[in-house]
Amino acid sequence: MVEFPHAIVGAAIATAIPNPLISLPLAFASHFVLDLVPHWNPHIYTEIKKHGKILPKTLIIIIVDSVFALITGFWITTRALPDTTHAVTILFGAFFAVIPDLAEIPYYFFQVKNKFFVRLVEFEHKLQTNTTFVPGILTQVVVVAAAFWWVFGSK
Repeated sequence: MVEFPHAIVGAAIATAIPNPLISLPLAFASHFVLDLVPHWNPHIYTEIKKHGKILPKTLIIIIVDSVFALITGFWITTRALPDTTHAVTILFGAFFAVIPDLAEIPYYFFQVKNKFFVRLVEFEHKLQTNTTFVPGILTQVVVVAAAFWWVFGSK
């Protein structure tokens, strides 16, 4: 999945469960669960194997997705204010949900190919349940809609 659904689900978990000892591990675990849902995302792994680099179109998708995830994550966080403790937990929930993908940055962008990064990338690659664009985007829309309902509509 792209970063946006991961971040929004992580923020939703921390919104619903203000205890960081529970919500942050759940947000982190949600990343792997969401990767099992059939989805579409740029195929960085395949591009690196085939072209030796990330293609410019893919880089644009990654940047736009990441910026959108950051903005929306901060926006959801503001709903907890003035309770700064809960707001920080929500922000960390969004962050913990994307940590597995962030941990791959050294491998993909800086060609760090030590055992840890190779194993991480191989694990994440095998975990992905990819599908074609339209159904793969629709599953992410459903995930985001459910997370937004959880954050905004369930009260």
